[in-house]
This record gives sequence, C-alpha cells and structure tokens, in this order.
Amino acid sequence: MHEIKLPQLGQSVEEASIVQWLKKEGDPVEQGELLFTVQTDKAEIECESTASGVLRKILVPEDELVPVMTVVAMVGEADEELPDLSQYQGGDSAATTPSDEPLPATPATQELSPERAPTPPPSEDGGKGVSPRARKRAETLGVDPTQANGSGAMGRVMEADVEALAAAGGGVKASPTAQRMAENAGVDLAGVQGTGPGGKVMKADVAQAAEAPVGAPATESAPATEGERVPLSPMRRVIAQRMVESKFSAPHYYVTFEVDMKAATAFRKSTQGFKPSFNDIVLYAVTKAIRQHPEVNVRWLGDAVEQLSDINLGFAVALPAGLIVPVIHRIQNMSLEGIQNESRALAEKARAGKLTPDEYSGSTFTVSNLGALGVDQFTAIINQPNCAILAVGRIKDRVVAVDGGIQIRPMMNLTLSSDHRAIDGAVAAQFMGTIRKILESAEF
Repeated sequence: MHEIKLPQLGQSVEEASIVQWLKKEGDPVEQGELLFTVQTDKAEIECESTASGVLRKILVPEDELVPVMTVVAMVGEADEELPDLSQYQGGDSAATTPSDEPLPATPATQELSPERAPTPPPSEDGGKGVSPRARKRAETLGVDPTQANGSGAMGRVMEADVEALAAAGGGVKASPTAQRMAENAGVDLAGVQGTGPGGKVMKADVAQAAEAPVGAPATESAPATEGERVPLSPMRRVIAQRMVESKFSAPHYYVTFEVDMKAATAFRKSTQGFKPSFNDIVLYAVTKAIRQHPEVNVRWLGDAVEQLSDINLGFAVALPAGLIVPVIHRIQNMSLEGIQNESRALAEKARAGKLTPDEYSGSTFTVSNLGALGVDQFTAIINQPNCAILAVGRIKDRVVAVDGGIQIRPMMNLTLSSDHRAIDGAVAAQFMGTIRKILESAEF
C-alpha cells in the first residue's frame, strides 16, 4: 500500500487545499497520472500520483486546508488490505464522510506502519509544536499560539491556526472548515455552541448559527454590502504580509527617468516573424543593462551582499485575487524573441492559475508595468529578496524639446525602487541611464 502525499510546493508554501480529486475511490491510477489539483497562496497546481494501482482511500476531502507532506490518499492493489487508518486521525470514518478535521501529515521519513503514530516529545510550547511563521504571526496578532487548534503534522500549529484563533477571540476551539465558514458568514464563534469532541465548533454548528444549509460550501456567503467584512484570500494575505515586511525592512529610494520611445516603436513595427510587446522590449533592455551593471542584481544577506551570476527576471501579472510574479530564469541567455515566447507562456499560465512553484520563485530583479492600465508613472515596492524593482508607465505622446526645436515624441517614464542598504544612488542612476540609452537607440 502506497501513501500519496501532498507534495512540497515551494519553500514559502506551508499548506494547501485540494481543489479537486480527478479520480474517485476504486479507480485505477498509473504512476505519473494526474490525481488531484491543489490551491496554494499563489496558484492552482496539478499533482501526479506517485504510485500505480487502485485508489483505495481518499483521506483528505476537497477544500480542506492541510500542511504539505500530509498523506492524502492510499494507492494499492484492489484486494490489498488497508492499514490501520487511525494513525491518520480519522480512521475508517474518513472514507465515508468528509472529515471536519484536518488529517495530520506523516513525516516524509516515516514508514507506513499499522501502529499508531508516536506522541511528539514535550517542547517549550507546552508539548505542542509551533511553526516559525505561526509564532511570528501570533506575536503580531497578540495571541498565545499554544492555545491554537493545531492542524499540522502531529498537532503542529500553523499560521492559519493562529489567525483562526485570533478571529475567534483567542480561545474558541473550532475545526478549520468551521473557522472559514464563520469568517465568510460573519458568525462570531464565541457565541456558537460546539457539538464536536470537547465542545469543538463544527461546520454544522456554524451553518445552524448562520441559518444556512449544512451542506453549503465554506466559501459561499451573502453578497458583499457596505461595511461587511470580506475575508482575505490566501494570496491577498501573503501579498499584504510581504509588502509590509519589504516596505519597513528595506530603505527604499526612487530614481525616475523619462525615455523617448520613438526608436523602439519604429523597431517594433519593423520586426518580421514575431511581434514583441513593449513590455518584452523593456525586459530585454533591463537584461542588457543588468549585464553592464551587475551591482543591481544582488541580495541583502544582513552581513553581506550576495552578487548573483544568473539574471532571473520577474514580471508582475495582475490577477483578480491579487498579484503574482512569474520568473524568466537565466534570461541573459535569451534573445528578444525567446523572451517574448517565454513571457507570453508564463503570463497565460499565471492567469489560468497553473504556474508551478519554480515558475514564480527565485527572481533576482522585478519589472512591474502598469502602462496598459493608463498609468503615467508610479513607484513600486521591492519584491524581496530582490534589491530593486522597475516601475514602467505608459507610452504617451508629449511635446518635448529636441535639438533646439519642439517635437511630439512617444515618451515613457521608468522609476527604479532600490534598497539603499545594497544599491547606492549613483549605481541606480547609471543603471537607469543605460536602460534609457538601449531603448532610445533601439539596441536590440
């Protein structure tokens, strides 16, 4: 019997929810065949089966938030006896009714055994483990993380558990599904009588309190009205956290250059066989400029500045749920046509929610372009661990002085946000001057 686990989805991803099971219990499945899709804070990802056989048991239902490396299903022979499922905190009941409880992960190094999982050793948290992100979030919210209902492996307290504890008033016991339903329905868990073990509030309790059908999905709620509290999506929550951390940890300063795009516009019209967007042209110019000024392609390490050899260029893509930054890795090795093809493919995957973790992580420099939305000029917050981000405005015909005369030229504003700990003002100015020279001379 093989354990199917929720895979590691990137260094920043602690947990995810299964959006859809692509197979049902009793269906045959081959190793490498798509088995389920998961939703992280950034994208929807398709996951393959790691074994061949028959899908014998689904241990985690759809829309249940669980930590990575959680055992979510069992695959084996059709007549093979199932192991003792009690070690997955649900037993046989998990097969018949979607559990209201998250199923703890079996550590990656633990072999499947019919014995009950060992009890974790006592810790400084009073016997309950707390993830570093959960501890940091608890300090921000002013709650005791050891009072949270841990949904992680062996009862480990995750960041979402701490947020649920704070939302519930600091100490109401409720299942993760019940917590999300309460947030969406605007129900105060402190006033809900729990019917679960030890008085824990279950989803049926929240549904009754909200006078909603028990089977209603946790994401359903009344249309938003003025003054109504709208819970943050996982993506919006991460964006908020990282932008605050970046703005208050990195001393930002800004350098703005105006660029004449006449030559770049003419070049774009003259291309044959492919048609790069202006954003592709900017990405190409930024790449060439970074090769001449590698001092901007760095990371701040606290006691040192790391000079990066590869240029992994991120570019911001707006989504209904927030913002995501696909990354073109080793862009210094690509032609303009190659950049066009790669950026278009990544943008399409981003809008479809199909980016993999490798495709939205590891950037060394970021470009954010709001020109298509009619923005003339703006400043962007650095996408850490980068030390700089370029904000691109729209191309607009303006009256400018050229060689002592007056002409109408297509002009564009570029603003570089830099981390002053790692990049000095003179370096930023020289880098921006190089970008302008490349664009105005159409050195593509």
